[in-house]
Amino acid sequence: MRRFLTASVAILILVGSRNSWAQIESLPAVPGVDPEVYVRSLSPILEKVDPSKDAGWDTEVFSVEAKAQLDLLAEGIARGAANSPVFTENVTTSEWRPAKRQTVLEGMLKVERGIPSTGKSLSSALQSVRAAPGEMYVQFKPFHVESAKDTVLVTAYYHAETGLEPGGKLEQSATWKISFTKESPPRIRNVLVSDYEEIVPRNSQLLFIDETAKLLGGNDSYHQQLSLGIDHWRSRLQGDFGVDVNGLQGIAIGDANGDGREDLYVCQQGGLPNRLYLRQKDGGLADRSSYSRTDWMELTRAALFIDLDNDGDQDMALAQGWYLMLLENDGQAQFTKRVEQRAEGQLHSLAAADFDNDGDLDIYFCGRNPSREQSSAEGILGMPLPYHDANNGGPNILLRNQGQWAFQDATADTGLDVNNRRYSYACSWEDYDNDGDQDLYVANDFGRNNFYQNNGGKFTDIAGNLGVEDLSAGMSITWGDPNRDGRMDPYISNMFSSAGNRIAYQRQFRSGDTNQLASFKRHARGNTLFLNHGDGFEDASVAAKVTMGRWAWGAKFADLNNDGWEDLYVANGFITTEDTGDL
Repeated sequence: MRRFLTASVAILILVGSRNSWAQIESLPAVPGVDPEVYVRSLSPILEKVDPSKDAGWDTEVFSVEAKAQLDLLAEGIARGAANSPVFTENVTTSEWRPAKRQTVLEGMLKVERGIPSTGKSLSSALQSVRAAPGEMYVQFKPFHVESAKDTVLVTAYYHAETGLEPGGKLEQSATWKISFTKESPPRIRNVLVSDYEEIVPRNSQLLFIDETAKLLGGNDSYHQQLSLGIDHWRSRLQGDFGVDVNGLQGIAIGDANGDGREDLYVCQQGGLPNRLYLRQKDGGLADRSSYSRTDWMELTRAALFIDLDNDGDQDMALAQGWYLMLLENDGQAQFTKRVEQRAEGQLHSLAAADFDNDGDLDIYFCGRNPSREQSSAEGILGMPLPYHDANNGGPNILLRNQGQWAFQDATADTGLDVNNRRYSYACSWEDYDNDGDQDLYVANDFGRNNFYQNNGGKFTDIAGNLGVEDLSAGMSITWGDPNRDGRMDPYISNMFSSAGNRIAYQRQFRSGDTNQLASFKRHARGNTLFLNHGDGFEDASVAAKVTMGRWAWGAKFADLNNDGWEDLYVANGFITTEDTGDL
């Protein structure tokens, strides 16, 4: 992984100086592409990725052994038999599932919480945690390790799913504080469970049903392209087309042909055609990509259906690799390219609003990566510098709509070129101060975010003054009013890192640098909810229990159960496989 590395890793860099050739070795290259190289002198740095070779990191070495024991315990719980070699003879434990639980939410789901009592036997703890028949899945995720005189305290998230048959499952989550001996392998002396919560399905019916194949299955493009997955195409398409293991392709929903039904546009990797599916009367989706002239094969990260010429139909804006594209709709879902412009940064997302209140929509594009020429000149790794507070990425762009398909780059004129090189992933417009114009929040991947206040069409970055910079790996931003006070609150998707939490809280990590230490701790914490109080913002993330979004790519406020309160849906995940050592 690129952040808080705990496994062996290879780092590729570009070397621009001819004087460095004695220190570099070529790697295998794609025919027709210049070979990339690595610097042999980086090997002492790379060796520190292995904590056993880096003096002072005994806690990380211990965490590997502790995780192996917790994996054995998880297998035992799933089988219905606690693994006795994992425990000491005189082990003590609290309940793993509290007998006394309180219902805190009831409706489409039933949510119960409880405080486990102590002084329980292993057999009773195991019996209680298997709360439903059927297969069981259990996982522990250690995120804090603290060494004492004769024990090591490991704090881990516990997650279990029971009754995995179709129709629903019971989910358990909790925090386990586990005292281990210091022997090898370590054994568990004591278990204390806290923050226990379980979610119980209300009936045997699934709350949400996957309709993808039903709605798209009548199209060859679904079977031959969309359903195959990124790993399939990565082994078949040349990387220079823009094929990325991260995926990161978006969708757009809008009425492309004016029939009153919402249609679907699917962005694709480079080398694969984008797809436009029109909603049919029977509810299905029909591929009309070629007919619509939107089956571009260039790498496309994001798209929007928006009326750019105020003629009543949905035009389209695309973030297409190094280019932005604006397409005019004839009202029948046939599109004509009207604007094509090269960007200085590789575009990842876009958002539209009438920022100057002149009656037409303007567009803001996020340009995360700088050009290869820029990145190769930005230091030895050609990566975000400094890593946790970078300002050497690709610039974002504001296009002012001047009517008649004329657009002006207004980034500098409006003040949006301030702090504008921060590897931006996502942006969102919202009138946070209720003054009638649209303000702009930008989520940045490496370091602090931007929050631009709109004052009559001129912007000022007030993120630092209001305390909403959110030093973390910003992936997305969504607005809602979860406390129903009439003011919009931002929720930022970041990356929770168990390794980052373990490492950043060790005394030897960044010792003596208080500011940087706080930044790294915040970087690993997870997602953030800021409550808007009108005169400032409150970080309510921990109190609202919304930090643990795992590796979160996006989120959305939505009232899922129609009770009048906005809920949060978080999309997350990344590659999780056994480490073969072959990177």
